[in-house]
Amino acid sequence: MNKQLFTQKSTAIGFKLMLILLFVLPIGIGLIGTWLPALGYMPSIGSETISWQPLLAVFTHPSTATSIATSLSSSILSTLLSFIISQCICMQLYQTSSWRWLHSLLAPLLAIPHLAFAIGLAFLLSPSGWVMRLLSPGLTGFSIPPDWLIVNDPYGLSLALALVIKEVPFLLLMSIAAMGSFNLNKTLQVAASYQYTRSEAWLKLIFPQMYPQLRLPLLAVFSYSLSVVDLSIILGPSAPATFSVLVNQWFSDADVEMRLLGAAGSTVLLMIFILIAVCFYGAEKLVKLAAKEWLVAGAARRVSSHNNSFKRLFSYIFGGLILGSTLLSIASLLVWSFSRQWRFPDFLPNLWSMKYWHKSWQQLLEPLMNTTVIGLSSALIGVLLTVILLHWQSQQQSAAPRRCARSSSLQANWLWIVYVPILVPQVSFLFGIQVLMINLDLDASLWGVIWVHSLFVLPYCYLTLSKVFLQYDDRYFQQGCLLSGSKWRGLLRVKLPMLLKPIAFSFAVGFAVSVTQYLPTLYIGAGRINTITLESVALASGSDDRISAVFALWQFALPLLVYVIGINLPKIIYYHRKGL
Repeated sequence: MNKQLFTQKSTAIGFKLMLILLFVLPIGIGLIGTWLPALGYMPSIGSETISWQPLLAVFTHPSTATSIATSLSSSILSTLLSFIISQCICMQLYQTSSWRWLHSLLAPLLAIPHLAFAIGLAFLLSPSGWVMRLLSPGLTGFSIPPDWLIVNDPYGLSLALALVIKEVPFLLLMSIAAMGSFNLNKTLQVAASYQYTRSEAWLKLIFPQMYPQLRLPLLAVFSYSLSVVDLSIILGPSAPATFSVLVNQWFSDADVEMRLLGAAGSTVLLMIFILIAVCFYGAEKLVKLAAKEWLVAGAARRVSSHNNSFKRLFSYIFGGLILGSTLLSIASLLVWSFSRQWRFPDFLPNLWSMKYWHKSWQQLLEPLMNTTVIGLSSALIGVLLTVILLHWQSQQQSAAPRRCARSSSLQANWLWIVYVPILVPQVSFLFGIQVLMINLDLDASLWGVIWVHSLFVLPYCYLTLSKVFLQYDDRYFQQGCLLSGSKWRGLLRVKLPMLLKPIAFSFAVGFAVSVTQYLPTLYIGAGRINTITLESVALASGSDDRISAVFALWQFALPLLVYVIGINLPKIIYYHRKGL
């Protein structure tokens, strides 16, 4: 018994070390490699003395204050709105006929890359976009596009809108995963017996149980919104840009001395994130104290059914706007890619053509191949490591079912470690990893880019697969082990085939995450590993809109194709075995 216990503890320590090596160590190396130049120490450019000058230069730069203010306003606004909307949708639509539709729509919405959606949204909302064409000239009187700054507005509102639309599905997915940790239906039944309204039951009984598992996803959404570069280039302000774009411009400057300023700027961005996260935690504690009496006060007087119907209608409107704007954005890309002549205010092009698809093909081939190879490789690495980790975790839980509290604590520790790559702003550590890759002579290599992509793919593979994998009934696996006489055969012939569909979905999500990576490809690829995302950002910044639409559609089509294949993979294998 002691030997078995020692083996289990050794295995646990080994897996924790593996997690630290995979998730924490690369980020730590990247941060140190960024902090040293931020303090003026970068021997490769002749700067060998520690100094506060780069950090002081960031705060004295004329664009810094405005850039930070814009970044904070757009990121905080988008994070709060997306969280509130996702919770309203869950509260009002759960146990309705629309809930199943919501489940089925989340996966394809998550598979749509942020950048492709942003380009389509820019085509939709711009002064010459579809919305203005629909209203003109009848309602607006415009015969030419108005000189309005709708996209790239100085307040970052269009950027915040795009972030809200794209982050609501992710928070919905995380909320659904959190619902599986307790008996939601029974809680609602008990609440109804005590005369709680639907909203009261959700806010007083359901949400407090869900929130601890939503804290890290919420911070990850804020980190992404604060540090996103590609979406900010397309939709954010340009004079000055958001702070993450400004830092990226400093890193990309031809003057190597600007690397120190860029490192200092990325360090300031990390400090801002930590400061907001601490304020967020403090606000959470204050709300908990203020709401303590209200939470235990019992049911209030019942509200009219009209009020409940209005809340549900409100949720339907939000859900419809998110779905409708996503579909219209993709449709606008499709129309622009086939247009040859499209005068304002005509709703559809006057002339259609395949010219721009043919014209972009030669330029498209290399980025398309690189994106596919990197995406498939990093998604495969992410899924394999996730399956290994989750299988071990499920065995630990099934081996000690009585230690539920300890298992929950272990799950929280796993999540904290897994979230590290998506919690820390990318621009805050990628420069340090780039310096490391240059020293190892791995910069501008395909394998280096695949490794860095895997760093961001792994968390999403784990998050999308963990709920189903850990809820799997291990008695099937144990029976398979007994019949086959091998744990490996039981895993490969029983457990994994039964979990093939969620594993394939996790692979598709990992591929989509890899396709969307802009900064990791730019920094580690050193501009020599070209992908669809890099080309789309470059073209959307000043090229022909029709060429931009073609590239954005390819960036959308690749994850969608992998998702469709992944979802139908079990059926394909079944019919293949049947010889149909």
